[in-house]
Amino acid sequence: MLNPTVLEGLDVSHAMCAPACALFDLPDVHVLTIERYRSSFTLVVETVPSLVGCPACGVLAVGHGRVAVLLHDLPCAGVPVRVVWRKRRYRCHETACEVTTFSEVHELAAPRAKLTTRAIAWAVTQLRCHDIAVSALA
Repeated sequence: MLNPTVLEGLDVSHAMCAPACALFDLPDVHVLTIERYRSSFTLVVETVPSLVGCPACGVLAVGHGRVAVLLHDLPCAGVPVRVVWRKRRYRCHETACEVTTFSEVHELAAPRAKLTTRAIAWAVTQLRCHDIAVSALA
């Protein structure tokens, strides 16, 4: 059983993934699985469902499946971490709207990004504060 004081102040609504979600520490993102390979970790994550409006017309959209997006995150225990985000797709049912389908947007990563937001922030900090060459981060 988890000690509730360990996770105090964090929003972890799924008890089964609470330790992994607390380590990942992103709002509304739940870790579904963690796979450990010889030289990397792979986390499969998804966001908490919410009501979403079409970005063009504002009509309430309905789910239209998911797409797996591969992102690279901060290293953990000296090995690379890959994040497979099960990103939601939505459909707008407004016939007059020019948008038919669109993807979920979250602070986890920018649209069409290959790195998580926090991986980019970490890399920029390394470049600024530690005088590290860009090639050293690759």
